[in-house]
Amino acid sequence: MTWLDLLLAVALALALSGMAAARRSSAVRSLTRVARRLTDGDLSVRARLPGHDQLAELGRALDRLAGGLETTLGELRAERDLQKRILEAMHEGVVVVDREGRIVLVNPALRAMLLLGADAVGKLLLETVRHAQLHTLLDQASEGFDDRPVEIELPGLKPRRVLVQASPLSGDEEGLLLVFVDVTELRRLESLRRDFVANASHELRTPIAAVCSATETLRSGAMDEPEAAVRFLDIIERNAQRLQSLVEDMLELSKLESNEFKVKRERVELERVVPIVLALFRERAEKKGVRLAAELPAALPAVEGDPRALEHILSNLVDNAIKYCPRGSRILVSASENDGRVRLVVSDTGPGIAPEHLPRVFERFYRVDAGRSREVGGTGLGLSIVKHMVEAMRGKVSVDSTVGKGSTFIISLHRAASVEAAE
Repeated sequence: MTWLDLLLAVALALALSGMAAARRSSAVRSLTRVARRLTDGDLSVRARLPGHDQLAELGRALDRLAGGLETTLGELRAERDLQKRILEAMHEGVVVVDREGRIVLVNPALRAMLLLGADAVGKLLLETVRHAQLHTLLDQASEGFDDRPVEIELPGLKPRRVLVQASPLSGDEEGLLLVFVDVTELRRLESLRRDFVANASHELRTPIAAVCSATETLRSGAMDEPEAAVRFLDIIERNAQRLQSLVEDMLELSKLESNEFKVKRERVELERVVPIVLALFRERAEKKGVRLAAELPAALPAVEGDPRALEHILSNLVDNAIKYCPRGSRILVSASENDGRVRLVVSDTGPGIAPEHLPRVFERFYRVDAGRSREVGGTGLGLSIVKHMVEAMRGKVSVDSTVGKGSTFIISLHRAASVEAAE
């Protein structure tokens, strides 16, 4: 081998060695860039080094690591987003506090329930919600004494009754998970149910006792005396009719309060409804010496409503007026238009209602004069039914009265034309 061949061989070896070193250096730089981007959070980057050497194997290992991390992080993000959507959709309030009692997480339901601001996270829960019973509950839950739900009442701008359950969190992050269930409406409905049952029982007791007493008297020998028998049969019939009216009114009110009573939304001409209702009561009013009258303007617009419900409303108001107005009184049904709404008014010149009773006249079983109401056959549910029916038609009802001068019931309804325009 000549010196020339030796020099060529050395030059070739150096060139190949340089190329290999450059390739390895490029691969190392590529792997370094990939590693840096991975540490910066870019899990989509890949080395994709060709070949089968150690650097190529290392590149493929980094690619597998990046792919695994990307998949895992995607799953964690999906799980986080799912949990976030669940927390946002929950009606129950949820709050997580750390071992020091500072808020770590709070969902929108609890923010709305307790009127918490956006800066609630990081604050002490007991500074945000000041309540001694809640403080006791947190202490007991932290010490593992009791995790049963506790009902507490929260005062403030939006008073609430809430059921709170606190559970310790296990794992590295110690703290408490508290779930708040708003039971304010549930307790209100329970109170209404108890009042309704108590009032209904009281109202049913009187006519049932009268029927039983009259029946017992008839069985004891009054049947043999024609005049006495007729008198006691009248008592039975009158109280049976009162029981029937009371049951029908309770069923009607139950349908209204449970939204089973579906009102229609159609054009109703008051010029047609009012005469029909007055015709039903005219004979009875004349026998009692009470004058019935109507004053409806010629160009009165139609209203949005249900004809059957409107007849029921007017019938209740006119019937009440006839019951309580003395001889010589006047009952007037009138109507007028004001600011796109129609006011239907039933006024009388009867005894009127004292101011202290006015706020409660639309309550169930509330009577201004209980003795007088039972005497004339009132159930105490008529005005409550009126209120529910008017509100079901998106209207409003109110009363104005002066003792000794009479009462005025005002029903405000939407004009049919304005409803059509809105649609």
